[in-house]
Formats: sequence, structure tokens, C-alpha cells
Amino acid sequence: MKNFDMQLLALRTWTKENPIPTPLEAEANSILLQMEEKQTAIFQKSRERRKTKINHQDTLGPGLPFQLELNSNAVPQEKLQFLDTIDRMCKRDQTGIVRVTRIDELHDHLQRPFGKPILWRGYAKEPRLHGLPLSIPELLQKLRLLGIDSLEVYNYARTDSNYTETLDNILDHFQAPPGTRDPLNFLDIRNFFASRVPVEINEVDLLRLARRRHGTMPAPEFKKSRLHVAPADNSASELKRSASKSQKLHTLMDAADHEFLLLSSQGSISTLHGDTAGGATFITVISGRKPWYLPRNMDREASEILATFGSSTPETYNGFIKIELLPGDLLIMPPGCPHAVATPEHTLAFGGSFYTLPHLGSSLRVLAIQDRAGTIFSNEDIKEQDLINFIEMLVTCKDLLQENIISPELLASVVSSSMCWGAVKNKQQRRIQELIQEIQGEIEKRFD
Repeated sequence: MKNFDMQLLALRTWTKENPIPTPLEAEANSILLQMEEKQTAIFQKSRERRKTKINHQDTLGPGLPFQLELNSNAVPQEKLQFLDTIDRMCKRDQTGIVRVTRIDELHDHLQRPFGKPILWRGYAKEPRLHGLPLSIPELLQKLRLLGIDSLEVYNYARTDSNYTETLDNILDHFQAPPGTRDPLNFLDIRNFFASRVPVEINEVDLLRLARRRHGTMPAPEFKKSRLHVAPADNSASELKRSASKSQKLHTLMDAADHEFLLLSSQGSISTLHGDTAGGATFITVISGRKPWYLPRNMDREASEILATFGSSTPETYNGFIKIELLPGDLLIMPPGCPHAVATPEHTLAFGGSFYTLPHLGSSLRVLAIQDRAGTIFSNEDIKEQDLINFIEMLVTCKDLLQENIISPELLASVVSSSMCWGAVKNKQQRRIQELIQEIQGEIEKRFD
């Protein structure tokens, strides 16, 4: 803009020193007027940009433009600048994602360590979401029926960004005219309603299998497993288990603590982060839409880059892809997949985390990375229950190996993950490393 002004001024000065012939004066003035109008247009465009209106074409979506109009006084500019940066880095190819349209395709990818995010357009039509709240007012009403009167919120437009908001205020917030309220993210809503994990995911969920195996244990052995004490013979495979419905269940059989609802108001942004505790993640939009930004090349280095630099250097990735998730779309991300998310309009989504046997080694490695990097890597902390879950899964893997149900090759990545861990911080981490060593010992027996 500065150079443009200088050139325009130079032209006007030159015309004063070198008068334009009368026959050409009208044409010259017309050209100068057009240049001044161009200057005004550029200036106006610059002002609109400072008002944080971003308009880019979705590369993988159905051709809808991505528009995000925000109150620039309420939104930290660095968040918007970051989003604009990675939006410009999006590549116009689809090599960074796997598209599926059939159940057998999805099942095939989940049976192995899939390295790229998986996208199924229109997977979750309304029947598959039956029992879940299908609108924001319905969600708030169902929470009231459960006696819940407030939710934890993240508001990055405030210094005290994490606080609790009442359901009444939340309803007022979403009913207010767009752009008049701070953008809010409600990222910690447990699914109290109906489990709607895709069947294809349930079939490969290792934690789900581990919990069901532990649920069949006799009470004394179950107590030992919860205290992370191995059976005397160092094997749980000889325990007498029961499928009788008269036997007391000793473990949570559903996955409510791994299913969640995401509620986001227009303008909310999540910068690059990885999901917690090394889980693979699935997400389905119920209402609204969410552009999802993912590294074009999702490999082991992507998690390490995130753990080292966080969101500060998106240029260290080899470009990004953008997926605009619409109602019914299903997106599945591998463990540790860095991603950023925008919300152009009020959005309600359903999702969850899960673990698979082929990816267990990757999940352990990502868990170790997050343990080392903390909030640089993820916007959640590793909880004690997360470590207990890994203990349950590793015990199950060891049992399945001893029972010759799985082959040693499936656990090679589990054994190699031990190199990623640093100093042991608690008894759960110690037990995890002990179990990895025990699995390694079982594998070595096969080759003696």
C-alpha cells in the first residue's frame, strides 16, 4: 500500500511539471481516477482482512467456501492469523487422507495400523445417531433432566479462559445474534445418553475387549488386577471365567468415559494439538459444520514436531489438508494426529477415543510423548485412569499371547515402544513398563 501511494503521488507530481496536452487530458484524468478507486478498493480489502473475515475454498469439502466472521475485539488476533496461515498451506490433493464408502473398506483399514485419517462422507445418518441429542437446545434440555446445571467452558478471548457456565447462560449465548458473543468451546461433555460408537470401531476396540475379559474374572483376581498385581503364576489365562448373568460384574462394561459431545459456538478455534492418552479418535458432526486441518503427511515425525514446537511453527509440516465436516460425516484419526479445528457456525458433534491392537505400540509411544511434552502436545492432561486403561490392555495382550490367540508379530511395536519412555513417575507407569518387558519375555520364548 505504501509503494502504491508513492507511485500515485509521483504520477500527480509529474503531470504538474509536464502538463498533459488538452486532447489527452480527459483520458489521463480518467486513468488517475481509476487508480484512486483501485487504491480505495485495496484499502477496503485490507480493512476487511483486519476484521478477520477469512474466505477460502474448502479443498476436500463439497465445494462450500469457508467463511469465518468474528468480532475482532473479542478474538485474539494470533489465533486467527494462525488459522489463516495453515489455511493457506492446505494442498489441493487428497493424498493425506483415506476415503471410504463401504463398511468392509472401513473394517479393513481399522484391522491394521492405518497411518492416515479416514473419512466417510454421510456415514452417520439420523438412525445411527438415534438416542443422542440432535440439536443444541435438545442437548441442554436433556442435561437438565439429568440434574446438570452447568458445563465447563473454554473461552480463549478471556484471560481466565477456563470456567463454569450455567445452562441458562449457555442457551442465551447460542440464541444471541452471530458475532455478538465471545466464541466458546465446550469440550468436556460426557455422553450420558446412548452409546453410538460405530460398530466397526467397537469390533476392534482393545480397551472394550480388555474390560469385558476383566468383567468375567472371579472377584479376588479382579481385585488383584485393579491393584496392578500379577497372578502368582504370572498368568491370568488359567482363571475360571464365567458368562453367567448371575455373576457380579467387576468393571464398567460400556465406554461412556470415552464418548463425548462437543459443543462450539461460532468463531471458536482450536490450534494444533493432539488428542490425549494416545487414543485414536472418531468424530461425527450432528449439526453445524467444522473445518478440520490435518498434516498432509501423517507419520511418526508429526507427533514429535507437535511435541517440540506446539502450534508455533506450522511451516515445519509439509503442508496441510482441510476437511469440512458436515452433519453425518465420520472422521477417524490415528493416535497422536496433530489437528486444528475451526467453527464457522454453531456446531454440535459427537465423538470418542479408542485403541486397537495393531496401533497399541503407536498409542504407547504417543502416551510417552505427551507425558514428556505436556500441554505443548495436548489440551488435556493424562489421567490416572488412562494409565490404568493401558495396564488393562497390556494384561489382555499378554493373556492372548499366552493363549495363542494372537501372534507375537502383532506385539512387536508394543515392545519397541519401551524405548520412548523416560524416568518412571508413578506406580502405573512402572507397571506399564513391567508388562511390556513381560510381553517381550513371552515373545522371546517363542524363538528360543
